[in-house]
Amino acid sequence: MLRIVVVGAGPMGRLHARAVARRAEEVGDCELVGVLDRHAARSERVAGEFGGRALARGELQGDGAIVAVPAAAHAAVASRVLEAGMDLLVEKPMTGSAKGAQCLVEAAEQRGRILAVGLSEWWNPVWPRVFEAAGTPERIRVDRFHPRTDRGLDIDVVQDFMLHDLDSVRRRLHAESRAVESLEATGRCVSNDRVDEAEAVLTLTDGTRIELAASRVHAAKRRTIEVSGDRGTVSADLITGRVTGPDGHPIPPAPVVAGLGEPLDLQLADFVRACRERSRPENDGEEGVATLELVDRVRAAIGQGV
Repeated sequence: MLRIVVVGAGPMGRLHARAVARRAEEVGDCELVGVLDRHAARSERVAGEFGGRALARGELQGDGAIVAVPAAAHAAVASRVLEAGMDLLVEKPMTGSAKGAQCLVEAAEQRGRILAVGLSEWWNPVWPRVFEAAGTPERIRVDRFHPRTDRGLDIDVVQDFMLHDLDSVRRRLHAESRAVESLEATGRCVSNDRVDEAEAVLTLTDGTRIELAASRVHAAKRRTIEVSGDRGTVSADLITGRVTGPDGHPIPPAPVVAGLGEPLDLQLADFVRACRERSRPENDGEEGVATLELVDRVRAAIGQGV
């Protein structure tokens, strides 16, 4: 039984607490023992909804912790979790930069702790279906748009939204022959003091072109992907799961995993497995660092273009 504490009781923390409570009930290999937030009322509300105790500030008691505080505080809070001798799943982005994320990786290794990163989009079943249907990719286009929101304004849209797509593309195209040869990016602030909309074009050494667009001030929520490969062009809606094949006909969805099949559930299952087996989580700290290296490059390119 892995005793888990959720640190941060905002919208994302609540989703993590729900996932832990759901797995505890259906599988029984973990338990939500506490919720910790700097606002006691929020801790009490989420703990009251999903179980566990509302913990006092600085109280960390358990086997593992899920850190879902505002991104600017990830490094400090994650470090305290590791110092407390607990395994760690930290929401994305791990820290504000790849250099800071590497420090977390080293701290976890020194203490013999598991370090996983909340790259939940990796578990979206639409991605592998699109790549399988399209074949060897030549061009990839991903749009990740969201209406205005008050969450995540301590980071920019590249760190918050585009990060998911940089991670998914990087890992699915990983090979020496597919390194990033050139990267161009633009971005703009619309209603906040950090970049709200961004576009990036990555060209790989084999000629593959990757076009990414992200917005957190769009008129509507839209997340789509289009991959053109040697089998044709395949498009999909990353929200509904609808995939359209090269012939224009829908591709049947993958079989639904009964019960705990949402990306956040699959991510938690992998974290619990890694903690119990003392093995590498699929989204480990090294993957988080590698993705943040690309995020840093995109942000630097935007800065040069301003």
